[in-house]
Amino acid sequence: MNIVIAGGGTGGHLFPGIAVYEKLKSIDPNTKVYFIGTERGIENRLKDDYNFELFTINVKGFSGKSFMNKIQSVKGLFKAAKDISAIYDRVKPEFVLGLGGYISFMPLVMAKLRGIRSGVMEQNAIPGLSNKILGLLGVTIFASSFETKKYLPFSKVIVTGNPVRKNILNLAGIVTMEVSKDEAKKKDFSLFVFGGSQGASSLNKAIISMLPLLNKDILNGLTIFHQTGDKDYESVKGFYNDGGIPVKKFEIFPFTKNIEHYYTGSDIVISRSGAGTLSELIALRKPAILVPYPYAAKNHQKKNAAVFSKKGCFYTVKDDKNLSKELLQTINKIFYNRKLLDNMYNNLKKIDIEDSALNITGIILNKK
Repeated sequence: MNIVIAGGGTGGHLFPGIAVYEKLKSIDPNTKVYFIGTERGIENRLKDDYNFELFTINVKGFSGKSFMNKIQSVKGLFKAAKDISAIYDRVKPEFVLGLGGYISFMPLVMAKLRGIRSGVMEQNAIPGLSNKILGLLGVTIFASSFETKKYLPFSKVIVTGNPVRKNILNLAGIVTMEVSKDEAKKKDFSLFVFGGSQGASSLNKAIISMLPLLNKDILNGLTIFHQTGDKDYESVKGFYNDGGIPVKKFEIFPFTKNIEHYYTGSDIVISRSGAGTLSELIALRKPAILVPYPYAAKNHQKKNAAVFSKKGCFYTVKDDKNLSKELLQTINKIFYNRKLLDNMYNNLKKIDIEDSALNITGIILNKK
């Protein structure tokens, strides 16, 4: 069977697609899976690591752009349509799976025009413009949340959950955390900071502002893993290498291909609240301080975070001028009361973990 997975750009879009790709190959190694993405997307960086063939198209986003940029975006779709047709003529896909967002839009439109079975993932509860249009065109929506159905009343929506890569899903149930009395008195503490695959400048700046304000008993036992993104890597690395902050240990990197190592090696994560990140945190029962991206479409990261913060799984702080202060207060509170980590862990254990990649793969291979 030949399958095309279209989309990417960021890890939040790409990694669920990789999870489905891994599941497809594990079920039938003879399945041919091809990816469609862009040269500037994260998929181009990871194609060799995951051993998939990537076709690139030149498309640009539409939502939130100026009028002239929207015109250019629409013009680009016509050129992309020709390129996608050539790709389909070559690989003859029997199913096209979109990963959401503007990169997957035209591949799915072309699949629909050619009568190729198709579906598109929607990681967030509130669907984006691209997926709303695709749903109206008859493309099946694979939703991570039941809430999505009410926003797509005239579309076929199947709630599958949000797929998680096998190297993370395999750790689910293995990672445990119980805070004993001795543990609660420990001075060692570890943080994993990351703002998604591209980094987050405001979060990086807040961490740099916060660290000098931590008490010495926290700093002296603190291990910090910090994924900065490419843009801020040199400046953040310079801050740590200057030696002004006497942390026990630090690792600074623009991007990691082994995120599970840092998830499991930290007491708590400080991150954005994209749907993909939340799915991974939930799978690993990992406590976190969430900092929703304030400019996400329809404020979906704030809504993502609110759902699980209300359940006691995570803390949420606002990304504004007080971010470093709020992070400082939250870390102080958790460091001096480790039972709070235990409470988050136990609340995370109440959430059922399903193999969402298997759910989607089953639909793809069923050929109905």
